[in-house]
Amino acid sequence: MAPLRIAIIVLLFANLLALALWKGWLGGAGYHGEPERLSNQLNPERLHLVSASPAPAAPPVAVRAAPVEEEVKAAAAPAEAATDAQAPQACVVFAGLNAEQVGELTARISKAGTGFALTERRSEAPSSWWVHIPSQGSKEGADKKVAELRRLGVDELFVVQDAGPSQYAISLGLYKNEAAAKRHLESLKDKGVRSAQIATRGAGAVRIEVRGPGDGLATLVSDLSERLRGASRLECAQ
Repeated sequence: MAPLRIAIIVLLFANLLALALWKGWLGGAGYHGEPERLSNQLNPERLHLVSASPAPAAPPVAVRAAPVEEEVKAAAAPAEAATDAQAPQACVVFAGLNAEQVGELTARISKAGTGFALTERRSEAPSSWWVHIPSQGSKEGADKKVAELRRLGVDELFVVQDAGPSQYAISLGLYKNEAAAKRHLESLKDKGVRSAQIATRGAGAVRIEVRGPGDGLATLVSDLSERLRGASRLECAQ
């Protein structure tokens, strides 16, 4: 019985010791289980309620401007075309052009781009009758012939200076109809002029009508003034 009694006493003291440790009677912090541990960890006296702040705004997304610019350009193109169509239009006619001048004018109109319209017509009937003395071959020959004509009383004349087959010819008059030219030729013969003759002008001559924006057409005509020397510039028929 003695060993059993000793074991019970030892077990009792062990339980008392465990109880003392759990209650903190011996100065230890004591162990109060999982609820108290969670309470100590939370420290409720340190908690403060804070109002929720709005979430930071998302950074702006970059939008590519290229498609917008393309759309603006696409929308502006019809507007520019409409402006060109509404620009003041002008018209000019070039008459008496030779083949080289026709080619030059046609090429420049083609390079000028859209907005210009060119209409070409060739005359079949003579536009005038020219009373003249054919080319004398040189300035000296022409001056000698002029002096002779003046002695015969012919004062209305001039010497053609432009290069070509008629250079140094002596012009005695240009008439709109053949009858008037023949009357003048007869009057010259009465004065003793025997070398005068009549030539038709304008048959097969080219007449070109150009229409386009006023400013552009004025610039074109100015640029071609030297190349189209000798050609007539007329108003267009409305």
